[in-house]
Amino acid sequence: MTKWIGCILLVFTTPLIAQVNCVTTPDQLGPYFIENAPMITNDTLAPGVNDTARALQLTFYVSSNCDTVDLDTLASTYMVELWHANALGDYSNVDGNPNDFAYRGKLELSGKSTVFHTELPGIYPNRPSHIHLKSYLTSAWFTDTLVTQVYFEGDSLIPFDVANTFPERWIRLDTSANGFTGGFAFGLALTIGMNEQEEDRLWTCFPNPASNTLTLKTTAPVCAIQIIDMRGIVHFEGDLSDGGTIDISDWPQGSYIVRKDDTAKLLLVQ
Repeated sequence: MTKWIGCILLVFTTPLIAQVNCVTTPDQLGPYFIENAPMITNDTLAPGVNDTARALQLTFYVSSNCDTVDLDTLASTYMVELWHANALGDYSNVDGNPNDFAYRGKLELSGKSTVFHTELPGIYPNRPSHIHLKSYLTSAWFTDTLVTQVYFEGDSLIPFDVANTFPERWIRLDTSANGFTGGFAFGLALTIGMNEQEEDRLWTCFPNPASNTLTLKTTAPVCAIQIIDMRGIVHFEGDLSDGGTIDISDWPQGSYIVRKDDTAKLLLVQ
C-alpha cells in the first residue's frame, strides 16, 4: 500500500508490530532538545489526533539480550522522553514558536509493552520524518541513558539522510482508517533483570553521546574496561575505578563498544 503524507511518499508492506533490535544504536541529541518537558498524560503526546489522517500509534518494548523485558518485575523504572516536529516541520519552544511543549513529553514504560499516541511528524529541510528519543533506565544508584532517533520505513527522504545507515531504527507502519500503527523495541546492551541484584556487576559510562571525556560509574572497586570501534580497533584498555575518566577528545566520531567482563554497552562519540 502506498500513501502520500505532505511531501513524503510512504510505501507500506507487511505489518510489523515491532522492530526487533538486539542493541539500539545511539544518535545525536540534536539542536531542538528542551529540558523540563512535562509528563505525558493518557499515553498521548498529541491530544485529539486519533481521528486524523496523521494519527500515529506506537507500541514501545524494552529488550535485554534480545529478550523482551517485563518492566513491572524490575526495581528500576524506564522513562522515555520524546520530541518531534509538528505537521509543518516546526518544533515548539524554539525559533520563536510557542513555548507550549507541543509534541514534547516524558513517558514511563511499564509491563512488556506500552502503547503511545501522537501524530506522524512533519519534515523540514534535509530531514525525513523522525522522532527523537531519550530513554533512561533508572535504578537506586545510577541512570543509564540512551539517546537515539527513529524513522519510518518507506520515507522517500531516508536515502539522502544519515538515517539510511541505521535501518534497524526504521519503524514499519501499518495503516487503518484511524491513521498509522507501528512499534519499536529499545534494545539494551545492559543486562537487566537478575543482574539488578548483583551490584558488583552494575556499571555505566556517561555521557552518551560523548565528545570530550567519558566517565565510569560502578559499584566495583576497579573495573577492567576495553573500548573498541566498529572495525575492532582498540582505543582504550585498562583499569578504571568509580568516577574514573577517559580523554576521548581526539577520537573519531562514530559508534564504539565499551566492554566490561561479559557485558557491553554501545557508545556514540560525536
